[in-house]
Amino acid sequence: MKYKSTTTTLLVIVLLLAAPSCNDDGPDDTCNADFDQTAMLQNVADNLILPAYQQLLNNTTQLQTQTNTFLADPNQTSLNNLRSIFETTWLQWQHASPYEFGPAQTAFLRNTLNNFPLDTVALKDNINLSTNSFNNPDTYDKGFPALDYLLYGLAPNDAEIIAQFNTANDAELYRSYLLADVANMQSLAANTYEQWNSSYQAEFVGNTGTAAGTSLSNIINGLNQNYESIKRDKIGIPSGVLTSGFANPQNTEAYYSGLSLKLAQAALQASQTLYLGANSLGLDDYLIAVDAQKGNGLLNDAIKAQFTNALNALQNIEAPLSNAVETDNANVITAYNEITKQLVDLKTSMPSVLCVSITYIDNPSDSD
Repeated sequence: MKYKSTTTTLLVIVLLLAAPSCNDDGPDDTCNADFDQTAMLQNVADNLILPAYQQLLNNTTQLQTQTNTFLADPNQTSLNNLRSIFETTWLQWQHASPYEFGPAQTAFLRNTLNNFPLDTVALKDNINLSTNSFNNPDTYDKGFPALDYLLYGLAPNDAEIIAQFNTANDAELYRSYLLADVANMQSLAANTYEQWNSSYQAEFVGNTGTAAGTSLSNIINGLNQNYESIKRDKIGIPSGVLTSGFANPQNTEAYYSGLSLKLAQAALQASQTLYLGANSLGLDDYLIAVDAQKGNGLLNDAIKAQFTNALNALQNIEAPLSNAVETDNANVITAYNEITKQLVDLKTSMPSVLCVSITYIDNPSDSD
């Protein structure tokens, strides 16, 4: 009986520790705080998520049009125009990436559009075998990283890149893969936006509460999962922080185009914008409503200040990141550290005080 009682006591303790907690410095019951969750979700849906997916659809449609124009007459001007809309579209993707739930989660949108670093061997095998299927979200042979290689890294100079899509013996294979990849990206963007713009928007706004699967839980988990990817994949792994100090320039996002820092900055700004609710009702207002504290000040103030610190640290890195990790890695590691400092507040303090559990599975290589 003594063993059974001890086991029961331990079980109770474990359950209490596992449950979301509320900030002792805030109100007595922050889980039921007087905050208009519906209004916040309406703002996030109307002014952040829907515009992000609508613009992604617009951009991928333009990308598809410009791809057709380039392939109809491969030349320096059409290549430059295609690269321009490609960059715009990839930057826009950073603003949609935090919302990997609902329609986007069903489509494995993030993995399909932006798994990096690119597996060039798999990509070339697919091209040579005319395997233009993109149904496996776990491969690294498609989406933006594939376009990054095809438009910038396929050959040593632009003339040879153009020739590969024009006069090369296997030009038709490369043309086919480029068209198929872009068409798949456009189709996924269209389907995601259409679902949000029809039934899912109302479902999202009406799904209040703090339990797993509610919209508050989804945006907090989405924010954190995307933020950790910025820290780990965009900065940490290339810098060598997560690989025993050995820099990995080839693992940078946008390795061939050199857009890595722009993408990291856009991703961090998108996280900041989600937190702030695009200057309307956001998670910042929620934390203010529950009087969440950190030290001698507000938790919201600490989070806002750290976003600024992290963005400033990224601005101190000289592009491209693939060079910076070898020639000025101290600034890269400083940026990594500033980004990392935010995680304790975003991933632990904020979910705790808002009574939301972190439900996604951490990457096993993460250092937190």
